[in-house]
Amino acid sequence: MVWERPIYLLWNEREEKELRQKWKAAILLLTVISLLGGCFAEKPVLEELEPERKVKIKVMYHNDESFYRDYGNGFDAIFNDKYPNLEFEFISLIEMYPDIEKNGTSFEEEYLKLIEKNKPDILFFTKTDLFEKMAQEGKLYNLDPIIAQENFDVDSYMPGLIDMMRHYGDGSLYGLAPSFYTNNLYYNAELFREYQIEPPRNQMSWQEVLELSQRFAGLGSKDKPIYGLTEDFGRVEELLFGIAATSSLRALDAKGEKLAFNTEGWKEAMELVADAVRSRAVFAYPLEEDVRYLQTEPFLRGEVAMVLGSGMFLNQMLEGPMQDDGKEMEWNMVTVPVDPASPDESPFVELNGIYAIAADSANKRAAWEFMKYVNSPEMAKALSRSPHAGLQTRSGFTKEIAGKSTESFYLLRPKAGGGSIWGGSNVNRPDEFTFGFPNLVEKQLYEMIENGKSAEAAAAAIESEGNALLEQARAAQKAKAKAGKK
Repeated sequence: MVWERPIYLLWNEREEKELRQKWKAAILLLTVISLLGGCFAEKPVLEELEPERKVKIKVMYHNDESFYRDYGNGFDAIFNDKYPNLEFEFISLIEMYPDIEKNGTSFEEEYLKLIEKNKPDILFFTKTDLFEKMAQEGKLYNLDPIIAQENFDVDSYMPGLIDMMRHYGDGSLYGLAPSFYTNNLYYNAELFREYQIEPPRNQMSWQEVLELSQRFAGLGSKDKPIYGLTEDFGRVEELLFGIAATSSLRALDAKGEKLAFNTEGWKEAMELVADAVRSRAVFAYPLEEDVRYLQTEPFLRGEVAMVLGSGMFLNQMLEGPMQDDGKEMEWNMVTVPVDPASPDESPFVELNGIYAIAADSANKRAAWEFMKYVNSPEMAKALSRSPHAGLQTRSGFTKEIAGKSTESFYLLRPKAGGGSIWGGSNVNRPDEFTFGFPNLVEKQLYEMIENGKSAEAAAAAIESEGNALLEQARAAQKAKAKAGKK
């Protein structure tokens, strides 16, 4: 008699065999997936530099002297130690300025000629509208894939900076900026203490700042009156443009074709400025005064309590704020006035320059290594100790300037959508109009201040005369372009 295994044992053996086969298949599948994943993960977005191959890239900058002043004379040694086979040469932006004057061409025209002639791997932009235009035309390399793959740190930048850069690139990141400058409200602490007036604070509105400046009107003497506030060059129209930018006012219509100045927003801003200057709360140079000076000296003499100052004003103050009696003045700074509707934003944040990689560069990996280095946290830390490097966009390194907290520089985000009263890069605004329009606005503001002209009449005149100037400038631009094609 042949002994047979019980049916349940046969069933278990069959089940065990099937299970083993399934496990083998699963392990094989996981191995394949792992190998494939490894292959994909190892494939770089940009091919790595070959260890033995020397590469030379062309870097656009103001000029080599300016670069080493900004980044230090030891830059080459440190960079060469890190990248021994990577060399770079500078394409000077400064060299094109004589051509602009000689040819009567625009900055953009000569900039594009410089690129065409020299084919730089790294572009350097001093104008955000030109950066925006070239990014949206596909002429710049999209940094998002390489940044994601290498986990390049973009989180330690000041609030809103990367958002602003992505805005210029329609959501993509095409450039990086290591430093910036912005306006602040500087104040003479001694004057406020002497007259027992509460000093300004961060994130005040324009209305609050002008009301504070009004408290100084009438103080001082006939020969030496004290004003509450001035713009850093004492220009009444620039004060107006600052208020307008804070309030997100635009000087042109939605299509960027014509001026749209005769609006309630502009009229309210004009009345605010005219009233403040007329009451002597705000100092502004008279209309006939052709030369305007940086307001450092009046500020140091105690003639102005507050100055809406730019980076240039700060540099002057850092050189040594000595008063007439030889004593160092006690000063401090807070943020610029803000729009109460968006109190954490400022239209005054400007970038010192933007680095980008040319889309047609044959040396994108080498260009990225250079760009990555000058925008690294390591470089930001080193430059935070340099007097020439400006404020670092990586906010953790510059804690103090002249013993004063830098909080006011980093407290406000760049204004969403940019802070210009002119809109984006698609606006055709010829230089002839750009330089002529402020004079037109200044003239009408003084008609209000000195002759009682209404804001409505002044705004209407600005719109009418401004549109005529814009049409004239665009016609001249068109004729020039047509002549150039012959």
